[in-house]
Amino acid sequence: MPQRAKRKRRFALLAVVVGVVLAACAHKPGVVAPVGTTVGTFVAKSLNYIQTLDTFSLGYTNKFLKDTLGNNTHRLVRPVAIAARDNHLYIADAGVHILFRYSLAKKLLEKIGTAGDQLVGEAGGIYVAASGEIYVADPAGQQVLKFAPNGGVLQSFRDGPNISRPIAVAVDESTGRVFVADELYSHVVVFSAAGEAIQGIGARGLNAGPGNFRIITDMAMTPEGLYVSDRVELRMQLIDLQGKFARSFGQSDLIFPLAIARDTYGRIYVTDRTDNRLRIFDSAGQLIETVGRNGNGPGEFRLPNDMAIAGDSLYIADSLNGRIQVFKVLPPSVGVI
Repeated sequence: MPQRAKRKRRFALLAVVVGVVLAACAHKPGVVAPVGTTVGTFVAKSLNYIQTLDTFSLGYTNKFLKDTLGNNTHRLVRPVAIAARDNHLYIADAGVHILFRYSLAKKLLEKIGTAGDQLVGEAGGIYVAASGEIYVADPAGQQVLKFAPNGGVLQSFRDGPNISRPIAVAVDESTGRVFVADELYSHVVVFSAAGEAIQGIGARGLNAGPGNFRIITDMAMTPEGLYVSDRVELRMQLIDLQGKFARSFGQSDLIFPLAIARDTYGRIYVTDRTDNRLRIFDSAGQLIETVGRNGNGPGEFRLPNDMAIAGDSLYIADSLNGRIQVFKVLPPSVGVI
């Protein structure tokens, strides 16, 4: 066979092989969406999707921040912890290692001094007191730092024998006691306002049982007490502020609970890292709704790392999507079924 004919035959065979491969890739699940596929709108009985916060205007006082970021806006990189108080949203963006305060009224973002620089690693959780003081769990630094509203360090809560990886913090503002949940030691350490460790709640161990923990993932202070999530044994526990076990729930509904929030109707919101969905429980601990899914559309999440509720607004830090999603909390009798 002439060389030219052989080359043509080889090219023809190669074209067939390439065509088969491309066709297979085009029909591989998850690579290309089938023609006509649409993303469903977010539908829930308890929530309405409002907006997504990902790009913010910087306040005029943030000249240094503007110079650092190169423009007058900041797009979130990886928000890992949030809190809401007095018409402000507090955001720890691990992507730039900065702690921000966002005015919901003025729609302006500002850097909170050098607070982010004082953390050894990523923020584990944020609590903001009525006075404006900010408590931030610093897991890598084995501490909780208390900041003034301008970002100056006021206090460090440490306890070497009992605090190794603090991942959540809450404050009983009536007494000044500071509650710190430790992921490694799987207990809650209570500090006095002066910074002295005065009490331990729970213990770690196999088949730990009520009032004890295996691997704590989050903690939230509510009028009923402390809700503590655990990804190994009793998924959700309610503990009163004296350390007494009240009840547990979610064992059959949750696999890897990640963040906790409570609305004014007593409903408990828990994100699950396993399937990137949000589960909503009533005040008795009964599952009433599962919403959301993995993805990057409205009501979809990729690592919903933290939550905050202020008034009738629920804020969810959608970490790997680099954004915060905002939902309106609906009364129990209202919503789409």
